[in-house]
Amino acid sequence: MKLEEIIPLVGNFGRYQFFVVLYTGLLGIVGCMVSFGHVFFAAETDHWCQVLPAKNCSSWVEFQDNCTDVKKSILLPPPENENSKYPHSNCEQWDLPPGYEFDPYEPLSKGGNSTHSTVPCQDGWEYDTSNYKTTIISDFDLVCEKKSLPSLAQSIYFVGFLVGSFVCGSLSDWMGRKKTIFVALLFYSIGSIVTTFSVNIYMYMAFRFMAGFGNIGSYIPLFVLVVEFVGKSWRTPVSMSAAIFFAFGYFFLATAAMYVKEWRTLSLITSLLTLPSFVPLIFMEESVSWLVSKGRIEEANAVIRRVARINGRTLPDDLFDKEDVKEEAESKESSVPPSVIDLFKTPNMAVKTINMMFNWTVNSLIYYGLSQSTGDLGVDEYWAFFISGAVEIPALLYATFAIEWFGRKWNTAILEMIGGVACLATIFIPLGIWRTVVSMIGKFCISATYGIIYLYTTELFPTPVRSIGLGMSSLSARVGGILSPIILLLGDYLDSLPLIVFGCSAVLAGFLVLLLPETKGKKLPQTLEEGEEIGKCRCMRSDADKAAIDEVNEIDADKEGALALSNPGFDSMEEEARELEEIKGKE
Repeated sequence: MKLEEIIPLVGNFGRYQFFVVLYTGLLGIVGCMVSFGHVFFAAETDHWCQVLPAKNCSSWVEFQDNCTDVKKSILLPPPENENSKYPHSNCEQWDLPPGYEFDPYEPLSKGGNSTHSTVPCQDGWEYDTSNYKTTIISDFDLVCEKKSLPSLAQSIYFVGFLVGSFVCGSLSDWMGRKKTIFVALLFYSIGSIVTTFSVNIYMYMAFRFMAGFGNIGSYIPLFVLVVEFVGKSWRTPVSMSAAIFFAFGYFFLATAAMYVKEWRTLSLITSLLTLPSFVPLIFMEESVSWLVSKGRIEEANAVIRRVARINGRTLPDDLFDKEDVKEEAESKESSVPPSVIDLFKTPNMAVKTINMMFNWTVNSLIYYGLSQSTGDLGVDEYWAFFISGAVEIPALLYATFAIEWFGRKWNTAILEMIGGVACLATIFIPLGIWRTVVSMIGKFCISATYGIIYLYTTELFPTPVRSIGLGMSSLSARVGGILSPIILLLGDYLDSLPLIVFGCSAVLAGFLVLLLPETKGKKLPQTLEEGEEIGKCRCMRSDADKAAIDEVNEIDADKEGALALSNPGFDSMEEEARELEEIKGKE
């Protein structure tokens, strides 16, 4: 009996599969909290030069309640940028004359005009603590010339994703899924916990990289385990449920951040949640596919029987046909293994690969970009982040059913275009509730396409390079994640620039999807040749191919013409006569 025939006997989705899916979901919730915790760790707050810190308003009773505001209005110049959120400069102060004595009734400037020159902050900065008591920005003074470092830190985290995908993907094929998950969880928990005790931004970056490495490194092998243990009919619902669990992480993180105003405490809470992830791993089984590929048939047989017992199923005495296993292993050894080069050897396959890689990059770029910029919508940032996660759930539920109703191609194209238009429309809407609504429409569309594009990719590539194609697409998504914080930095030069990039790239990606073939209801391509022919335009075909296609089309046209000339009534009478003759013959 072959492996794919055994899974239905064990149970396509029983108690054991439910346990593994639940474990994957819980890991997804924690993964969301660790990934997006940086949104609150590095939240932007008002800051200004610390000027005359020893001076207070004790001599002026009328100014004691708002002394800080009075000092800022007198000792700080106007903002350098006219579009600044704040009425004062964040990085400069007036160059005070020697022996200056603070007096609120004798301002240095009137109406913003002054003969005094400005200088960079001389004694550090003060920070607004009304919303956040501490952030990495206030702890490490990541402002002014260092203001890009928080965004760089988040990009470094996604670099950890990129490296973790490569390393742990290879490790899982070498040492097994279960051991790889354990090693990745070690990196994950250590990196997350030590991040809390960072003494500078560079230590923070290093351990965030480690956390990102472990986050994706533990999730991918676990997800592969889930897919290998469930029946084919359950794979799409299981994939979507994992994404929905991830969305719930937004709710828990927003709620925790709402009450925990110190970044180190919030970081410790999210990082400690990684530790319980080791417990379910004790009860996990190793991948049967991996055990069989390594020739460990007895262990694979034992795993299958344990899973069947948990699911309440009875199995036959002989499960694995040693001849089938041996034949499959020999065929794998004798065949030339596919490589990335196969994706770019032929023109149509190369175009589809580049198209899909671009779409994954754009989806990831916009998804993470919108998720990390909820504080710029002009509403309460905690509720904005909460809603940003909430819209993902109906988006993923829509994607689950819509791909069967309307197909993969048109769903992806239209949703990306609508999402892009929503991003561009947000530019023209003032800060507040309506800007948030339009932005969330964009988030809904991108979340839905993220769910669809995974299945679309697996159906588009032929069997020999399906995993490689999916891997290249996933690699592109990591690049999008790395770029998203950097694109958001463009907002320092022009507020609308990140949204312009998001909107235009989404619309372009949507149009490019229209060049891809529809895969709904189509047979999966089994060979590289079949994969090359799917969606191949006439311009890419050879003269011989074109002649063959024209000949087939002529034959089809002749058939249609013959059918058009036939008399349906006469044909049906002739058929009835034949049936009567057959009945008489039987009598």
